[in-house]
Amino acid sequence: MSAFVCYNLFVLRLRFLTAAVGLPLVILAIVLGPLPYCVFLGCVAAMCAYELARLAPNTRGWNPVSAVAVLFAVLLACWRLLPLSPALLSLAATVLVVASLVVLLDARGGQRTFGQWSWCMAGALYVGWLFGHWGGVYGLPEGVALVFFGMFTTFFYDTFAYFTGRAFGRHKLAPRLSAGKSWEGACGGLGMAVVGALLVRSVAVSLTGGFPFSVSLTAVVALILAVAGQVGDLVESAVKRSAGVKDAGGVLPGHGGMLDRFDSLMLSGPMLYYVALWVAA
Repeated sequence: MSAFVCYNLFVLRLRFLTAAVGLPLVILAIVLGPLPYCVFLGCVAAMCAYELARLAPNTRGWNPVSAVAVLFAVLLACWRLLPLSPALLSLAATVLVVASLVVLLDARGGQRTFGQWSWCMAGALYVGWLFGHWGGVYGLPEGVALVFFGMFTTFFYDTFAYFTGRAFGRHKLAPRLSAGKSWEGACGGLGMAVVGALLVRSVAVSLTGGFPFSVSLTAVVALILAVAGQVGDLVESAVKRSAGVKDAGGVLPGHGGMLDRFDSLMLSGPMLYYVALWVAA
């Protein structure tokens, strides 16, 4: 057995084990209600923001700005589900931004710079604001079904694009950003994203009697989400390339960091949210 095949089997096993543990937790968070789901969004945002903050230029060890950035990301990810008035949410966001700037006043010997602040807070905005759209999707009519639809469609694309690309990839999709992604993998992922979306729709209809999208619109939205997810993946690849690292972290065996697993959802979530609003209008 070649080293290439052994490596792919090893990665496949790690990914399967991670999915076997992680997917049930995600499903439970979605079905148990707004509070567990809010905790899920907050945890993902916090870990992704922390991973990004660790990649800030010239950062050694724990940076106090990082702590504020993590809190800012959690607030942005959860604000649609929090029982707070717009005024209180605005105040909380303002306090965190001001606090992150005040931390710079104690920067001795260049240990904390505005460049680090910009990286950490922009990372929190990137993660928290975009990922927070999944809270908006949850709050829509039939939001639980839409969350399952959007997340599993994106996961289907990611998974099958990876393995199709490994097996048949010849033409690079974006060689300057990610050498491992190919057009063949993208095509395989698109096809399975549509299949996965139709399966989720079928299950939703059988359980609840309806679904916000028709069969044809489900297929179209699945393609849109798959493309958005791929763009989100490439954006994260560009961020990692800027930082000079291969993975954002190592908390998820076979995937890398939390951001490596959830990067596609950063853009597919907003896309699904606004498409669903347009359909409902």
